[in-house]
Amino acid sequence: MNDHTPVREGVLDGVKVVELCHLIAGPYCGMLLADEGADVIKVEPPQGELTRSREPIRTTDQGTMSGYFASLNRRKRSITLDLKSESGSALLDRLLADADVFITNMRGGALGRLGIHPADLQERYPQLIVVSMSGFGLFDAGLDANRAGLAMVAEALSGTTGLTRDREGRPTWCGFALGDIVTGMTAHSSVLLGLREREQTGRGRMIDLSLTECTLPLATVALARVQSSDAHLSKVAGANDFHGVPYGTFAAADGYYNIGVNRDDFWARLCGAMGQPELADDPRYATYVERALRQREVEELLEGWSTQLTREQVVDALTEVDVPVAPVLTMSEVLDNQHFADRGTFVEVDDAIGGSLRQPDDPTGFSVPTPARVPRLGEHRDAILNEIGVHESQIESLAEGGAFGPTPHINATA
Repeated sequence: MNDHTPVREGVLDGVKVVELCHLIAGPYCGMLLADEGADVIKVEPPQGELTRSREPIRTTDQGTMSGYFASLNRRKRSITLDLKSESGSALLDRLLADADVFITNMRGGALGRLGIHPADLQERYPQLIVVSMSGFGLFDAGLDANRAGLAMVAEALSGTTGLTRDREGRPTWCGFALGDIVTGMTAHSSVLLGLREREQTGRGRMIDLSLTECTLPLATVALARVQSSDAHLSKVAGANDFHGVPYGTFAAADGYYNIGVNRDDFWARLCGAMGQPELADDPRYATYVERALRQREVEELLEGWSTQLTREQVVDALTEVDVPVAPVLTMSEVLDNQHFADRGTFVEVDDAIGGSLRQPDDPTGFSVPTPARVPRLGEHRDAILNEIGVHESQIESLAEGGAFGPTPHINATA
């Protein structure tokens, strides 16, 4: 079996992470750690982690690959284990005994049935930093502890969906897994803090994260506003929630742009750019409160101007007078955006089937300089097991006994 583990050096070089995760939050955390030099061992079920079968899937003569999976799992090593089998479970125990960090976003009930509930792991592996990500938390969560949780559920409960509203004031889901990425980033920070604490105490720690609580800080300012504003101001702000007027997404002749007029001097500059400088001192619009009382009217003034121009013309005109503005880009436009090219934002990732994908790199700049690659399913099994003292003849016996599942071991990405 080929082992494509790169030789690398990074700030987390020497840190071994066992990842038992699916979907987004956990794998994103693991990918950041791998980017920064940690050896992240992704433990997958025999059929592969759930996202390996999620569209979009690309097929070549070298195999198949899910773009969903590839976007969250670069630089990791993959091993398949049937954790419902005694031998598969025993191998996970050996991996955890050799690891620094264990991250999982499985529900507590499922972990308990597998004999690896985080509440029990600290006693068995005192060196281990255990980071659990679940919808509502494993502890002190009552009946919610085993509820199904997705990012959009957490966003609703945290109030952040209620902050994303259309012009009629109706709550609108943001359209992407915001809560998952925030939770993955929080888990990443938790791992780093746990490693630092272990340097001081010599012991690991159990860290119990919930999607709902990780998403809640996104509403920090809104929570302060609702506690600090009087009834009149709250009514004036309405769905705008004190951000500014105009503030949001508006139309140009050929697309959309975002603008943030959260200061009265920005309003004055906008009026000048629109060729209506007199509106800056018009008592109906001069202050935020007055504009908020006439929000739709102000937005119609703005779009009456901007829909006569291309998106690029709007952005150029407002950038020239230093009003915060940006075009609303499609994903294809993001990939071709010159700003990101100048910043080196994207990393080229080998998709393991003869192609590559451009993905957002770790924004901290701590990514290892070695090539990034997506692991094939179970591709690093032998190397990983060799490192914990399991050798070829034993691996063959374990395979025959079902440690890696009832299906033959395969080299595929989906």
